[in-house]
Amino acid sequence: MALRKLFLIVFVLLAVSGMVFAGGSGEAPVVDEDCVPGELDSRYCDRTGNLVADPPLDESQWLDPDTLIFAYAPVEDPAVYQEVFAEFIDHLENELARPVRWFGVRTYAAQIEAMRAGRLHISGFSSGSVQSAVNEGGFVPQTIMGNENGFVGYRMEIISHVNSGIETPDDLRGREIAFVSESSNSGYFAPRAILYEEFGMLPGEDYRTAFSGSHDNSILGVFNEDYEAAAIANTVAIRMFEGGRLQTLDNFNTVYASDIFPTTAYGVAHNLAPELQERIKQAFLSFDWEGTMLDQEWEAEDRFLEVDYVRDFEVMRTVRSGSNTVAEILGD
Repeated sequence: MALRKLFLIVFVLLAVSGMVFAGGSGEAPVVDEDCVPGELDSRYCDRTGNLVADPPLDESQWLDPDTLIFAYAPVEDPAVYQEVFAEFIDHLENELARPVRWFGVRTYAAQIEAMRAGRLHISGFSSGSVQSAVNEGGFVPQTIMGNENGFVGYRMEIISHVNSGIETPDDLRGREIAFVSESSNSGYFAPRAILYEEFGMLPGEDYRTAFSGSHDNSILGVFNEDYEAAAIANTVAIRMFEGGRLQTLDNFNTVYASDIFPTTAYGVAHNLAPELQERIKQAFLSFDWEGTMLDQEWEAEDRFLEVDYVRDFEVMRTVRSGSNTVAEILGD
């Protein structure tokens, strides 16, 4: 017993003096005295004031995987976009000199958790999920699709079937609106905030809600009259029509259309090695779209542009704040 006590005393003294730490490195852990998490999860630090997580100070925590995992935002059929991004992934592999594997995510929550857990390294997060990805998943936005005039945005639209009798926002009272998910901007935050701020309507009181899981599902649900109305990103409906996944757009009413929002942001996990983060950004910026599947899928865009999260996603953070006001009113 005496020997055991003596051992414990010696261990504590060594630990305090910096000689014993978990992992047996014999080095004191790096203390980040300038850590400012802000709205970020407590595991992240924003030392530069750009509202996103900085790389860990401790270089031993940097990731430099032999194989990188890439994901695009959740869609009805991830295999469709796996083909669309195939040429771009080949480009990433050539520029980064390592394999890049496609990860077909089904939900926004799964996409954010995969990055948070270190299973997802490079990703495109839809605009509504960017703030959650930044704050909860350690996502660092780097680029956005655009053209010589800048990024090409989209509008949140509330659509209905022409046979639904829903033609104006007031017609939505007492009806059901399909939202995408609780982390979608155009599919949740924006319509919920706008319907309250502009029309005094609250979910559960003035209209019923459903969740479809993706913009594709919401659009097809209205098309097939499974949903009375739905909040969507209009660019998704246009791409579905141009890609032959919708026969016509003529059977939709546009009940409401918002101002322009930024589109999907592409970026990396905060704890990738800084040099690798920069190489990934440059690989996006150097990709030649001409004649590729990306060029065919996004006809208005022809390049990746650098994105500024503070400036370019300010409107999204404002929308989220408005939606949070609604949540407070409802006691969510």
